[in-house]
Amino acid sequence: MLRTPYRFVVLVCAAALCTALFAGAGAASVPRAQQGITKDSVDVVVLVADLDGLRAQGLSLPAKLTTGNLTKRWQGYFDSYGKINGRSIKVTPVTWDPVDPKSFEPTCIKATQDNKPFAVLNANGYRASSVGCITVDNNTFMFYGEAVYAALQKASGKKLVSLGVPAEEAAKTGVAIANKQKFFPKTAKIGILSGNEPAIKAAGDTAESELKKSGYTIAQKTEINIVGQDTAAQLRDAQAAVATMKAAGVDTVVVVVPFTVNSSFFDEANNSNAGFKYMLIDAASSLCTQFGASRVPAAIGPANVPCVTTWDTRAVNAKNAVKKDNPFEAKCRKIMDAALKEKTEPGVPAGDVTDANGQTLTEDLAPNECTMADLFVQALKKAGKNPTTDKLYDAFLTLKSNPAAYMSNGQGGFSPSKTYFVNQVHLEILNQASTQTAKDANGLYNGCPAPVNCWVPQLIGGSEWFAVQPAT
Repeated sequence: MLRTPYRFVVLVCAAALCTALFAGAGAASVPRAQQGITKDSVDVVVLVADLDGLRAQGLSLPAKLTTGNLTKRWQGYFDSYGKINGRSIKVTPVTWDPVDPKSFEPTCIKATQDNKPFAVLNANGYRASSVGCITVDNNTFMFYGEAVYAALQKASGKKLVSLGVPAEEAAKTGVAIANKQKFFPKTAKIGILSGNEPAIKAAGDTAESELKKSGYTIAQKTEINIVGQDTAAQLRDAQAAVATMKAAGVDTVVVVVPFTVNSSFFDEANNSNAGFKYMLIDAASSLCTQFGASRVPAAIGPANVPCVTTWDTRAVNAKNAVKKDNPFEAKCRKIMDAALKEKTEPGVPAGDVTDANGQTLTEDLAPNECTMADLFVQALKKAGKNPTTDKLYDAFLTLKSNPAAYMSNGQGGFSPSKTYFVNQVHLEILNQASTQTAKDANGLYNGCPAPVNCWVPQLIGGSEWFAVQPAT
């Protein structure tokens, strides 16, 4: 039963193809338990976006956004720990093309067949539907930095652990907080903008079910073909969804698709005076992060858009300060500053930002990479001098309380029944700022640490953070 939904997820990397390639690579001669382990090194592949390729295609990107700098983050964090049980961690980058949906499966093959690593790591951006090509079809251990979904985790078994809140839990927790805060009246006619990428679909389906249980009317649910279309087609479908929802009488939209897709929906809704209210369910890549906020169209900035998420922000509820680093975050900042030879600034999205006065603010630290490197090192130590991926997986599940950067109220943990790290979420509201926003009296930009949109955490009953609700 598990293989049927999983096969929906894997489009190009079918089992026969992956098995043939795997056999052709001569992998049978290498014991799987020892793959990627030498006397002196532990070989890991890190999946990073091909930013250099995007620039070569003519896309305008800040100079600092390069494939090499994404890789330096990982290597810098791992190098800071020195040797683990006598071995260094060797990082090999493998890229995918963010604007080509067909690039994910070849990336899987490069990661698992061409390199044969001990483990594959991805901080953000790699499509969840292609994770199974790594963990199931190629039997390779993966530590994934975002949201997985129940069927994938079950199919992957001991080859997958993750950082973020799984899709089903994210949706259930989000709807519960929306109910508690009374985001929408019971008379609301809700539209759900979802997609066929399995993690996104799982979140959309769970949100629909939980909203119905709470007595809301779902007037329209639209699923964007994210898996089978290029970005331009996805944007066209998202734009067209506005008219469909207006025709259905929708007044409130729950958005599950990522900012790479939802921007055209927001723009069209604004241009057509749809008057929608919004809520974001955080199961898509970088949706409710600092970087995600900076990519949300200014048109919805004043709309009090809420998101329930584990990802933290450097803004504070009173919008009068920048949140201070906890001790682990301060360590992460020091390491990244040294690795990239810069002085990171809290709350600034990747690639730097220049404000209206010509002041350039330097990009913030990379929290997922730092947290994941720390957890991987701790688990690798526990796996011993002769590590196997089964030992590594078991060691991860013993890490019950570890520090975290920019997520989960600064701490998280695994358990034998919990294969994802974060424990807590909070409610954030989108706050508008732009490069034309002047500094305020607190040295901020309309309460944001940088001159871009930001998420501002909200207090519920005097508290900011709340436990993730299990999906079952």
